[in-house]
Amino acid sequence: MKYGKKRWIVFLLCCIALLFVILTAFGVKSKLPSKPGKWVAGWSAPPQPPSETGVSHDGFTNQTLRMIVHPNIGGDHVRLHFSNVFGTAPVTFQAVRVANDQGGAQTLLGSDRKVTFKGKAAITIPPGQTVTSDPVSIHVDSQRNLAVSIYVKKGTGPTTWHQHSMQTTYLSTSGNHASDKLGTAFKKKEQEWFWLDGVDVKADSGVKGAIAVVGSSIANGNHSTPDTNRRWIDDLGERLNSEQPGTWSIINAGISANQLLESSDANGEKPLNRLKRDVFSQTDISGVILHEGINDIRHHPDIDADQMIHEMKKIIRASHEHGLKIYGGTIVPYGGAKLYTDSGEKTREAVNHWIRTSGAFDGVIDFDKALRDPKDPKRYRPGYGWSDHFHPNDKGYQVMADAVNFSLFK
Repeated sequence: MKYGKKRWIVFLLCCIALLFVILTAFGVKSKLPSKPGKWVAGWSAPPQPPSETGVSHDGFTNQTLRMIVHPNIGGDHVRLHFSNVFGTAPVTFQAVRVANDQGGAQTLLGSDRKVTFKGKAAITIPPGQTVTSDPVSIHVDSQRNLAVSIYVKKGTGPTTWHQHSMQTTYLSTSGNHASDKLGTAFKKKEQEWFWLDGVDVKADSGVKGAIAVVGSSIANGNHSTPDTNRRWIDDLGERLNSEQPGTWSIINAGISANQLLESSDANGEKPLNRLKRDVFSQTDISGVILHEGINDIRHHPDIDADQMIHEMKKIIRASHEHGLKIYGGTIVPYGGAKLYTDSGEKTREAVNHWIRTSGAFDGVIDFDKALRDPKDPKRYRPGYGWSDHFHPNDKGYQVMADAVNFSLFK
C-alpha cells in the first residue's frame, strides 16, 4: 500500500514538472514579476508614401496581413509602432496580434499575444499620425522572427508602407485570421511592410542603446536572399549577439533608391529631412551610421563632391545637436553598373577621401575598402557583388558587417 502511494506521488510530481516545462516552452505568462529591463528600438522600417498603382494604392478590405520582422536584440516585452503618416484617410485595425514566427505564415504554438492600445483591441490612426501599442509580454529571441498580424475590416484606402522588405508579408482570404496559427488562410504574398514601422524591445538593463543605419537600397538589403535576414545590418546584429551580446541594437533606417540631396515620393525624403522621424524619435537611440550618396552619383554623374560633403556636414551637425555620435560609411564601388560613369567615379573617390580623412565623423567604416577589387578598385571584388555590379550579394553583405569595428561604439 505504501509502495502504491509512493508511486502515485512520484507520478504526480512528474506530471507537475512536465506541465511546468510545457508552459515555459510555450511562453505562458508567469505571475512572477519580470526582471528590470530597458526599452530600446529593436527593429524599424522607415514609412514611405503609397505608389500611384498597386497594392499600396488599393489598400485592404476585410483582410488580415501577417508581417514578419526580425528584432536583433532579445527581451521579454515588445511595443509596436504603427504609422499612417502618408495615409489620406483614417485607418482602423480591428485586431492586432504578435507571436513568435514558426516559418512561412505559421506562428509558434502558445506564443500568440493580443495587442492593445490603451487597453482596447481596436485602434484608429488619423492620417498623418502614428500610434504605439501597450507593452506586450512575449519572449523575444534575436535568432527568431516575430509575426505581427493586423485585421482591417473597412477599406483602408492608400497605405503607408515600406517597399522592398526582402521579407514576405502574408495576405489572407476574407476575414479576421490574426490569431490563426497554421497560416493556411494566408494565400497571397507581398514583399513590403504595411503601417508597421517599429518594434521596441524591453531588453536587459545593460543594453547601451540603438544605432540607426541611414542609407538606401544597400542598407535595405536589396538582392539579399529573401526571408533569410541577410541584410548587412542583420549580419551586424548577429555579430554583436555573438561577440558582445546584449550591448547594442542595430536598426534599419534605409530606403531603397534614397538620395542624399533629393527627396521624392518614390525614393523617400532625403536623410536630413527624415532624421527626426526615422532616427531621433527612436527609443533609446544612441548613434547613427550614415551610408548614402551612391544614388546621387549614379543618377547625377556630374554632381559636385562638395555638394555631397556639405549635406553630410549638415547631417553630422544635426546628429551632434541631438547628442548622438555619427559614423560615416564610404561609398561602395559601382564599376560595371548600368549607370557607371568616369565622372561619377571621380566624385565617389573624392567623397570617400573626405569621409576617411576629414575627421568630421566620429568614426569611419570603410565599406569601399572591404568590398573593392584590389586589381580594379572601381569594381566589387569577385564573389562579393550581385549581377548588377551595384548591390552586394549575401557574401558581400556579410563582408560589410565584418568591416564594422565595435570599438567605434564605445
